[in-house]
Amino acid sequence: MAEPALSSPRCAHWTAKGFSCNKPATKICANCKLVVYCGADCQREHWPEHKKQCKSDMAKLSWRPAWDRQHRKPAWTFEDAAESCRGSFGASGDLRHVVKTLAHLPNTIDQKVQFVINDRDSDVVARNAILLLLAFDAARSPGEDEAATVSATVEAIMHLWYSAFIPQRVLTRLQQSVGPLINEMCHSIATEPADNIFRKSWQASDGACLSLTLQQKTWFRLRRFLNVPARMTKEKATRIRNAVAWAPERADYRDRWHYKEATPFGRLARERFRRDGLLLPFGHPRLGFDIPNPMLFQFSSWILNDKADPRDGWAISEVQRCSWPASEDWYGRLTAHLTALLEKFIARLGKNNVSFQLYNTDARVLPYYLEDRKFDRIEVSNICDAGYIGLSHTLCVYANYLQHPEENPHATLIGTFVNGVKEVSMLEDTGGQIPNIEFLTRMLPPPSILSLTFWDSADITRLWDARYMARDVDALFKKYVELCRFDSIAAENGLEMKADNTIVDKWPTRLKAQSEDAVNVEEFRLFLAAGFNNLERCVEWKRRAEVVSES
Repeated sequence: MAEPALSSPRCAHWTAKGFSCNKPATKICANCKLVVYCGADCQREHWPEHKKQCKSDMAKLSWRPAWDRQHRKPAWTFEDAAESCRGSFGASGDLRHVVKTLAHLPNTIDQKVQFVINDRDSDVVARNAILLLLAFDAARSPGEDEAATVSATVEAIMHLWYSAFIPQRVLTRLQQSVGPLINEMCHSIATEPADNIFRKSWQASDGACLSLTLQQKTWFRLRRFLNVPARMTKEKATRIRNAVAWAPERADYRDRWHYKEATPFGRLARERFRRDGLLLPFGHPRLGFDIPNPMLFQFSSWILNDKADPRDGWAISEVQRCSWPASEDWYGRLTAHLTALLEKFIARLGKNNVSFQLYNTDARVLPYYLEDRKFDRIEVSNICDAGYIGLSHTLCVYANYLQHPEENPHATLIGTFVNGVKEVSMLEDTGGQIPNIEFLTRMLPPPSILSLTFWDSADITRLWDARYMARDVDALFKKYVELCRFDSIAAENGLEMKADNTIVDKWPTRLKAQSEDAVNVEEFRLFLAAGFNNLERCVEWKRRAEVVSES
């Protein structure tokens, strides 16, 4: 029997013994709004299990973090202070920006689309290559039932990307679709020197192409991601993951994040993902997810930190617009959002002449592979931050690869500054005060009288975590621009910073309201609960027209 689609809610009545109701779900739990049932009978039969969450202490408005209940200092107070459309992703990280860019291209675009995707981390590149090869397989050979093939591929991509454990059908698809391609390449270079670089290309439908350039040793490292390591059982993998996700010394931090959640039942949704590591709707059966994800379990330690969460990779406003009946189930909403996005992405592979070129090198070395190509979009992530390559070096390396205005007046180089506002704020901060307390107390439940006498109380800590949501970040970033000589550095490299962004939001992780009075409390709480710092500033540059006229 085919697995139910994740894009529609499943009756939440299932048991660990193997029972699972397959009827359409329409009846929402009125109390928690996390699950949906087919009717009152299933809801009543499932109540002994569901009440553990529905009546959980964590879901009560009165819930307090452990350090606050115990009137002690939280753990962190003891730490030390401190003819084609071309796009280039110089420090890509995962595939989220690539997927969004291709999926959201206007339907009117029919020219060849080329992406250069690079990251310095070989494991990141390996995962990206595997996920793209899965998508290519669906576009290349959809078979008689194209919809079923795409649906199965989307499920595989999502779980291999985000879930700690996967069902056998996902592992089988991975090994049957990608395994032969990688094994063939590894066999052909088995006797070559480990540091030699080799390139392999694969073709999909309508001229779509994927090429991967790696060292010999990295090709063999990539192949490991297709198989679960020997003796890596679910029990062992769970212990490895729990050592990080449930580290006892991090309990106060987890409570701190929970206390910032938008709603009490939102805590339970986050807690369930932390508990089982599965990107699924809250009430979806967990049966069959018994195989450690080989893309995450290749080592004796968990590769992610204890705050890693799939919610934090996607724009809150976009996920929020996705319809989902269980309004408190953000993971269900995210699953539906990603399903729709990945389906669009795969459809593009089957219709557009798309080319992906993947590299594994330092962003400063990538231009060696770009030769004389010019790009419509260049995205450099946050390598322009002072703690990484820095603004001057980034613009010096990539400016000449941006198309001239005569070729494309919309050609744009995009960089993200994560730390700029905080650095300027720390220079100006005279006492670590919480700004605009009146606004924050309108957005958050008022602190209790007892909390006001205890600086490390949960209420005061939450206000402190929200402080940058009440700051004039535009003024702070303007000072950062002046201190770091943005204008002169851009001019030296034939660029100019756009006064108004035309591609991405200036502040992608901040509220969009134009004034404090227009801020919606529910939206404020959603942004506070997210894993962003609310200070990420995206800057766009374009080539200076006068530079072109002089050349």
